[in-house]
Amino acid sequence: MATFKDLQKFSLRLNVLYVEDNDSVREETAKVFKPFFAHIDLANNGKAGLDSYNNTHYDIVITDINMPVMNGIEMIERIREINPEQKIIAISAHDEPVILMNLMRKGISSFILKPLNLNDMLTALYPVCRDADAQKENIALFETLQEERKQLKTVVRMLTSHLHTVAIKNEQLGDLYAQTKPEERSRLLEEYFAKDEDQGDEKVVLIQDDCEEITDLLNEIPEELSLYVENKQIEHIHRIRDDMMKISAILFHYSPFLDPLAEKLGALAHVIAEENDFIALLNEKADLLLRLFDAVCIDLRLYVKRFSTESMAMKNIHHIHQPTSLSIQQIIGLIHPDKAESGDIEFF
Repeated sequence: MATFKDLQKFSLRLNVLYVEDNDSVREETAKVFKPFFAHIDLANNGKAGLDSYNNTHYDIVITDINMPVMNGIEMIERIREINPEQKIIAISAHDEPVILMNLMRKGISSFILKPLNLNDMLTALYPVCRDADAQKENIALFETLQEERKQLKTVVRMLTSHLHTVAIKNEQLGDLYAQTKPEERSRLLEEYFAKDEDQGDEKVVLIQDDCEEITDLLNEIPEELSLYVENKQIEHIHRIRDDMMKISAILFHYSPFLDPLAEKLGALAHVIAEENDFIALLNEKADLLLRLFDAVCIDLRLYVKRFSTESMAMKNIHHIHQPTSLSIQQIIGLIHPDKAESGDIEFF
């Protein structure tokens, strides 16, 4: 026979809906239930109980059978339509086989006969609470696993994006090198990989608030792009456009050091704002655009981290930004080939 302690091992985390039309019975029985459960909601008929059920999650529903407005049988049927796995305990003053068989067919978890007897109540509650607690634990574990899976997918996507970024940069530098006259190659590469040198004693760094805002926006852009690919809702495109415009506006505050990036991001936001061509390309080449956007966002995050402590006032600042500017121009050229600036490198 189950004891108080036996029951409490499984019941103390559970939320219960108790439905009983007799006011005095309902209040007195609720007092008996209170030490066992985390929370108890009360209802005085099946309709009120169903209304509560539709608005709150309950681990167990305990209900009388004969009630006005809506009886317990009808309420149980409606709850079963909503959640076939719901744990339900029926309470009734009638123990006729016909009634019990009908309740069993409705899928109740247990049955308590009125008037309530403490030992009978413990016996009926114990297995239901044990199963409900296990069900709650399984749901919590599933949600934890889903969240960990989501985080793992994000990490994998970020690592993949880093690899793609390296590949894109190598491709861009290769094309840049190939299109340069042989006598200019050494000079160009020397300039591109020149030692970072401060230009005077000027200290120009990104302020902390700007760093945080840009980082948040850069984290949001790939997520919004992925969400659009999944559900095709246009508001994700609007957020990407707005995020690009916000980043561009912040970078212009640091003129002239970040002007090339600010201008390219503004231009990209403009072509995204036209929607149709961008969406058509996204629907056709989602993987390619996701890869390119990831590469740009990763680069920009690295710049934010670097220039939050290091001065932008250096001789080769524009060469540092050139590969990222080319990546952005590559996206613009894919969306609108006719808007690719004269002299820009064509990659496809």
